Amino acid sequence: MLERIHHIKGIGLLHEADGRAYGLKKATFLYADNGLGKSTLASIFRSCAIDNPDLILNRSTIGGTNEPEVNLQFSNGQRSNFQNGNWDQNCPELLVFDADFVDQNVYAGGKVTADQRKNLLQFALGASAVTAQHEYDQADENAKEISGTKREIVSKLNGFHEGLTLSEFQEVEEISDAEDKIATLNEKIVEAQNIGAIQSKALPKKLDKPNLDIEPFFQIISKSLADIDLDAEEKVKNHINSHDKTNLEKWISDGFDFGEEETCLFCNQSLEGVDLIEAYRSYFNKEYNELKNSVGRLNDIKSDICSISIINDLKASFSIASAVIDGWQEHITLEPPEFDEQMAKSAIHEIQSILGELKEAKEANLLDPVDYDEEKSRILENWEIIQGTIDECNESISNANQQIKDYKENLASVDIGDLKQKVKNIELAKKRHSQEVKDLFQELEEVIAQEATAKTEKEGKKDTLNQIMQSTLERYKDRINQLLRSFGAQFTIPNIDFNYRGSLSSDYVLQMRGSDISLSSGVPNFRTSLSESDKRTLAFAFFIASVEEDPNLSNKIILIDDPMCSLDMNRKQQTRTVLMRLHDNCEQLIILAHDIHFLRNLRDDTLRKSQPSDIKTLKLKSVSHRYSDFDDIDLDKESESSYFKCHRILSEYMAGNASSSMEVARSIRPMLEGYLHRRFPGLINKGLLFGQVINSITNAQSPSPLVHAQNITDELNEINQYAGQFHHDTNPSADQVQIVDAELLNFVERAINVVHTGTS
Repeated sequence: MLERIHHIKGIGLLHEADGRAYGLKKATFLYADNGLGKSTLASIFRSCAIDNPDLILNRSTIGGTNEPEVNLQFSNGQRSNFQNGNWDQNCPELLVFDADFVDQNVYAGGKVTADQRKNLLQFALGASAVTAQHEYDQADENAKEISGTKREIVSKLNGFHEGLTLSEFQEVEEISDAEDKIATLNEKIVEAQNIGAIQSKALPKKLDKPNLDIEPFFQIISKSLADIDLDAEEKVKNHINSHDKTNLEKWISDGFDFGEEETCLFCNQSLEGVDLIEAYRSYFNKEYNELKNSVGRLNDIKSDICSISIINDLKASFSIASAVIDGWQEHITLEPPEFDEQMAKSAIHEIQSILGELKEAKEANLLDPVDYDEEKSRILENWEIIQGTIDECNESISNANQQIKDYKENLASVDIGDLKQKVKNIELAKKRHSQEVKDLFQELEEVIAQEATAKTEKEGKKDTLNQIMQSTLERYKDRINQLLRSFGAQFTIPNIDFNYRGSLSSDYVLQMRGSDISLSSGVPNFRTSLSESDKRTLAFAFFIASVEEDPNLSNKIILIDDPMCSLDMNRKQQTRTVLMRLHDNCEQLIILAHDIHFLRNLRDDTLRKSQPSDIKTLKLKSVSHRYSDFDDIDLDKESESSYFKCHRILSEYMAGNASSSMEVARSIRPMLEGYLHRRFPGLINKGLLFGQVINSITNAQSPSPLVHAQNITDELNEINQYAGQFHHDTNPSADQVQIVDAELLNFVERAINVVHTGTS
């Protein structure tokens, strides 16, 4: 039995819940409003029962400062502690019905899944069925293990019989002198493969001719400027010529880019009014700079036109072609091609030199066009030299290609595929009769015999399990249907079966008004045909039927979270009946609920059979930071109506028990209202104020039963005149009224007297 919840930390709203002061009993009833941690508490017990830490870890307090921790004390000194993410000892005697049970074993999201049917069967099985299933599982595992061994042997053999089935490979006959026959065939294949290799060998490729694009270069050096001020040009030219320095004009132009200053960059003297500076500004204008920039690109253009890489690329292509031709020399004599690399390089260097001279001439006289007719002719002559070298080489390559093609056309062909297939067949025969393969076939034969034996044993265990399952599930089905009928459900389970698809799982249908209800899709289906109350009732019936079948029920702790959730009055009454039967047969019954009236009634049912000392009532209350903690609860006080509560407060005050005077004063009027509503049920509108109720009685005419209370209307008016001053609906300053205890006691006694005697 669970004797005490010492503490719960860091789990949901139970951030630091201390239950050491509250010993639990055989019947323990815990009340909690929704959202105070009742479901969290149920998950903690489920986690302890099945040793599943995730049920706790997934509910760690958000923003909390405590790590999840639980300390539960059971009878006989046993303790279960959850710390560092694990239980040190679980408690399988705990059987928990909560939302997790429903989700895992019955339904979720409006349908019943295959996993839920599997879990339900595991939950519902009795001891004999569990033993039979264990034996079947062992036989099944043994059969699977033997089948796995068989697959391993077959997998090893698969590496030996490519192109044949395993049975075909097993029938292959042994071939004598296999090595000699393979050697002879391989010699023929080598001869044939030479022909095939020759036919597939590549041909040499001719060299690609490069292009010479020199027009962009000539366009730049032929440019001139005509819009420079002549006087400025003359001054600049005379100044440049007077110094007789090469590239002086370029030097001055580059320096002029820094000429935005108003003083000389050398001597810091003012440049204002200096004629030569003004001439510079005209001479080195925008068009001049654009021309200068174009001339500056001549070197890059020259490199693009006649880079030495042209010759290097030609040399690389020539080397590849020569290598291909050399590869053919073992079959045919060919004249090797030649490429005059030095002549080509000399020509390219000559072109580079000519272009360099033209570039320098342009740089020396930017404004003047450069005459290049003669140089262009020399460039083209040198380019023709390069083209001629390429043509001579390509002619040799073309001749070699033609000779190779003629040679290949004259070659004879041989059927290599037939020769290779013969070798392959002999190799397969060698493999089939190797010692390794013969041993594998021997092992396979033995495993096949073991597999047949294992399958026979498995089928025998399966038959035994089937018989037990059918008997167990038949009783289970009958009890579920009894429970469903007692709950007033409009549906039944005509049959509960099981299957071995994938793994052992339950297979059942629901029937309502003669029609089957699909557990997933279809019409009608589980989601749309059953109300939430029906679904919850079905889940509860599954749980109860299984628990009642447990032969060790007397040693079990049954914990049920909200057993009456979504149930109507009749089903709540039947639930209490079922729970009392569980209470009588189990070691301990723990009920968690948010319906205090249900708990009170269940407590009263228990008191008829048990001593008060065997019952414990608790609640989860809200504490600081909106966390929850344990506390005692008086179910009678917590569940009493407003009328009975007010009557109790007044009676306690009359008996001298301390109470808030204001609370007592404010309880007089509602107590009398409750009295009158109960004395004349249905005759007084509940929406009337107390003064209006008195008027209704005063104005009543026979045969209205209200006339029988007209003897107390004066008394009621006097009491109301006093009590009304403490209520905001008749006195906005009710909180400021001073209370005289002697006066209050007088009106309390008068009000109680009205209730007890019906007179003033």
